[in-house]
Amino acid sequence: MKTRPLCALLCMMMLLATLSLVSCNEKQPATPEEGTVTRMTVDINPSVEFLVDDQGLIISATALNDDGSILIAGEAFVGKTPEEAADMMVNLATETGYLVKGNVEADQNTVEISISGNSEYARELTERVQQSATEALAALDINGAVATAQALSLDALRAMALSTALYTQEEIDAMDEKQLYTVLAQSRVETALLLTAEMREAYYAAKESRISFAEREETARIIEEMGGIYKVTHAAYKAALDAYSSAILAVEDFRYETLISPESPYQKSLAELRAAKTELLTKKNYVASLEVDGALYAQATVDLTLTEEQYNKALAAYEALGAQADAALLELINVMKQAEAKLIELEAQLFDENIETTLQAKASEIEANLNAAKDSYFAEFEAAHAEDIAAMEAQLLAEKQALKDSMQGTGTPETN
Repeated sequence: MKTRPLCALLCMMMLLATLSLVSCNEKQPATPEEGTVTRMTVDINPSVEFLVDDQGLIISATALNDDGSILIAGEAFVGKTPEEAADMMVNLATETGYLVKGNVEADQNTVEISISGNSEYARELTERVQQSATEALAALDINGAVATAQALSLDALRAMALSTALYTQEEIDAMDEKQLYTVLAQSRVETALLLTAEMREAYYAAKESRISFAEREETARIIEEMGGIYKVTHAAYKAALDAYSSAILAVEDFRYETLISPESPYQKSLAELRAAKTELLTKKNYVASLEVDGALYAQATVDLTLTEEQYNKALAAYEALGAQADAALLELINVMKQAEAKLIELEAQLFDENIETTLQAKASEIEANLNAAKDSYFAEFEAAHAEDIAAMEAQLLAEKQALKDSMQGTGTPETN
């Protein structure tokens, strides 16, 4: 009579031991290497870049196109997990009509996700984010697909880091992938309030030229302090420095008046393009809501085609203005670079051993002043453009709300 309970006890002990062994051998999820930054992009046509820290949390969200700027305006992505960020993107894209419900093929609702790195963490994160986005599409009853996009190549990463930070080509070339992503993260966090590509490009370019000017201004100050026979050297160098400053301001003023000012033809064309995009998305969603063989479908499809043509015309006009602005801006940048080259030429001609020795002796002082200029530049830029930054955010939020409102009435849109 005592054998059965003992046998049962032994079986229970063996079962617990087996479960314990399975639990101990269960694969633990991979974690990011300490100090690393991982880049994730989510592209639904609104394209957004997310940077993830070594705790697995979002530290920056940057729009990679205008649709992305609209989608993320007013949203709090920082502090979220990559999976949560992808889910938010899917939901926001659905609310604003970029992801279409109804009679559409899955390839018309593609969510492309890329994650940098070849580590086990990157591979596992890709799977988790894709699974999460797939589940989000299913929960919203959207016929869509989640695909893997190519992450940045090392050369593309170097080019991006070079365009967003104050490093020379040589310094960037010497960095490994981990360091490059750290540089990118620093620049993205710094410009988090600048929601559009035009504003960020203006900031990066202005900061680079202003710091270059500040460094030479420090040089001019030290030569002036040397006095005596160096007064003539200072006068010649200061004249070239003033020309350089004027060229920098000309570039900054042109960039603002042409690409950033709400009154510029470029920004007005962008407003028209956004309005055309809202109409296009509204009608695209309306067509998808109809029965293919229904009475309204044929007329609605024709109307959609006409709307697409109107959107393409607005897009072409916008791109043409951008190309014109870029060409004119390039000419001004060349003038600025010529002024900088003149300064470099004077440094080679006029700086004798005494000046070089004095500059070397004051290297720490110069570096400290430059670092202070770098640290204060964003505050200065933000103060100078506070109204523009606020206006851009308001425009993006208004456009986003217009898209949401249009999606509420996609069952009965007005046709032209």
